[in-house]
Amino acid sequence: MNKGNAESNKLSQLRPCKHQVAGHLFEEGKAGSLVDDSGHFYKPLQGGPRGRREHEFYEAIRLEREACAERCKASGVLSSSRHVLIRKKLLGGCTGSDYDDQSKCEQACSSSGRSTADEERSWHSVPFCIRNAVLLSVIPEYYGVLKAGGRMLVELEDVAQHYRRPSIIDIKVGYQTWYPNADPSYIQRCQIKDEQTTQASFGFKICGMQVYRACQRGYWRASKRWCKALQPEAVNKALLRFANNEAGLRPVDVYGGPNGAFPQLQQLAAWFQLQCDFQFYSSSVLIIYEGDATSAEDANVSIRLVDFAHTFPSQGQKDFNFLRGLLALSATLSNVLCLDYHDCLF
Repeated sequence: MNKGNAESNKLSQLRPCKHQVAGHLFEEGKAGSLVDDSGHFYKPLQGGPRGRREHEFYEAIRLEREACAERCKASGVLSSSRHVLIRKKLLGGCTGSDYDDQSKCEQACSSSGRSTADEERSWHSVPFCIRNAVLLSVIPEYYGVLKAGGRMLVELEDVAQHYRRPSIIDIKVGYQTWYPNADPSYIQRCQIKDEQTTQASFGFKICGMQVYRACQRGYWRASKRWCKALQPEAVNKALLRFANNEAGLRPVDVYGGPNGAFPQLQQLAAWFQLQCDFQFYSSSVLIIYEGDATSAEDANVSIRLVDFAHTFPSQGQKDFNFLRGLLALSATLSNVLCLDYHDCLF
């Protein structure tokens, strides 16, 4: 089958993604995301620099993967001592108590010796795919771009494909969603939005979620309006609500334990303490679990990092904005674990 026929066949399989919880949705009269039968997710690229940046981010990741594979093939396995170095670097640093003060966070990272020139050089001497293994484990797989009806779609892994009844929450992370060299009018609009939601005060905001309710045998979905109107005092209850599937799961099953969202976020935060490759603005963390699960073992909780229209090369700088937001989210989930899980909004 030639390329044209293959693309035509692929286009014929596309259908609206029913598990999309944030972003442009079909029911709002906008071009929403699509899925196919092979487990791929097709996200419309925005026009102008936003779509270009997202496409370039995924292409850069693809090229680094290929280059890393070639280097590993040519030189063999990395030395065990270097792997030990990486593991040590991923174990300490900022904690949840430091999230609300950037200078504290920077000091904590610096006090561990990580900001020295020698350690920076050592870190960057490690191949991209090794030093950024945590990042690569949480971003969707990338398969290229596809043109459909005049739109450019980025073809990604459908992160919900392996779940029977996926419960999903989309949380935008960071105390600011604007990037420093943006147009002043854009920065002002973002600042207003950040102040009107929990973004600027909490370091994150809930953008959308769906929860499978076993008793109702269907989903409860939070609308964009519901999320925008969410008051700071209701955030904990919203997170409790997400972790209550009425089938026996409790917040400790979704957020806590060795396989919950909290330890996964901590691992991602540990990577952010070190990485100097990217700056992520207005990116989101997805938390996904099996909505009809009755135990923590069956919940299959995973976190994913998505939305890269405002991702830039970091020029050797740490991304403290996203790191602080991530630690703030982790601290909030830790607090939620201490609450009565019956105290939700259903």
